[in-house]
Amino acid sequence: MTVRSTTRPIDMVGSVIDIADAGQDILGESIVWDHRHQKLWWVDGIGQFIHRLDPASGDKQSWKLHEEVGSIGLRAQGGLVVGMRSGFYFFSPETGTLSEIARPDAERPGNRFNDGKVDRHGRFWSGTVEAAAYTPRGRLFRLDPDLRTTLVMEGITAINGMSFSPDNRLMYMTDSFSCRIDVFDYDSVDGAIHNRRHFADVPLGRGICDGSTVDADGCFWSANMDGWCVTRYDPRGRIDTVINLPVRRVSSLCFGGPDLDILYITTARRRMQEKELAQQPLAGNVLAVRPGVQGLPEPEFLG
Repeated sequence: MTVRSTTRPIDMVGSVIDIADAGQDILGESIVWDHRHQKLWWVDGIGQFIHRLDPASGDKQSWKLHEEVGSIGLRAQGGLVVGMRSGFYFFSPETGTLSEIARPDAERPGNRFNDGKVDRHGRFWSGTVEAAAYTPRGRLFRLDPDLRTTLVMEGITAINGMSFSPDNRLMYMTDSFSCRIDVFDYDSVDGAIHNRRHFADVPLGRGICDGSTVDADGCFWSANMDGWCVTRYDPRGRIDTVINLPVRRVSSLCFGGPDLDILYITTARRRMQEKELAQQPLAGNVLAVRPGVQGLPEPEFLG
């Protein structure tokens, strides 16, 4: 089915849904496609794993970490940049080890790093959340290629859904419990964001906005946690496409595959009862659909 730009959302109920990985992640998150090596990376944030999958061969590797992991980004020098509970790290898949970069939110030990994303100038952005109470004590940080960290924003409850427009002039972000998506003007020269404004709302009954990505047409894709779907918004913030899924807890997404035309979607089993899990056997799996549009190569951290 070809996805069209329209003010009427296309509800792709009959989409063919494949299982990319049949694992049972507690909280699948932060999925990224390594276009250079044709590999898929994602994390189990609560289960404390980093996963890597070769979809062509089915070969999968997993690394157990010492604490919760919120997000990952590709690194130009190899491996990953990682936002862990305690701070920023480099991860080497060759050795399976982490190297600490910084702990910029150490003064708030109740906070942990949550969602994050690399922008198209090689900076890594990630924010913290006070997970025990979900109060607005979270903060947004930027890690530059020289490994300096900058506090960008405070007063966030649960940062999620960070993505950058194809021209790198806009940054999208949501404080999930607000059920709205905001957009900022982004200065790619100094990495500053300003002019925060409303971009779109999450419709009633569609959960909250979690992980996100953008496609080659400049449209914003959101994973709807507790909403049973993923949603595509056009550049004006109008709902363009809804892809319904057989799982309630949809957490993150990215475009991958040789032609960047496969939408990979992480899901979660966290806070689900046994009866509900029995009714949703794909919960915790990585799913894949072909929505009829292409994504963009994932940026790499330049530090």
